[in-house]
Amino acid sequence: MDVFKIIGVGIIGAVISVFLKDGKPEFVIFTVMATGIIILIFILHSLTDVIDAFNSIVIKTNIDEKLFSGILKIIGIGYITEYSSEICSDMNCGSISSKIQLAGKITIFLMALPVMTAFIDIISGLAG
Repeated sequence: MDVFKIIGVGIIGAVISVFLKDGKPEFVIFTVMATGIIILIFILHSLTDVIDAFNSIVIKTNIDEKLFSGILKIIGIGYITEYSSEICSDMNCGSISSKIQLAGKITIFLMALPVMTAFIDIISGLAG
């Protein structure tokens, strides 16, 4: 991942947004979303490296793949929630942003319950 490309895209997107804010403010949100999507495309390659690293850990430790999958889903929900919330904040919709964050937290909590149960089972197996 070339961080300088990401920084460049971010700065260009911010500058375009500032220019559009005065003349065509209705296009600012599209600029922000396009900038975010371009940045996400740049980091997709790095995400595959992270998933490969997690897979290698799962293979070495013999952890159940459902547990691994749940953890990845929880991380993904956290990132998607944060991204969506920030877009709403950029559009001056703080109330909607807060509700998205709450929904993300509740979803993460619900998805974490089976993961926590699996960890407790693993610890119980080691102790007993």
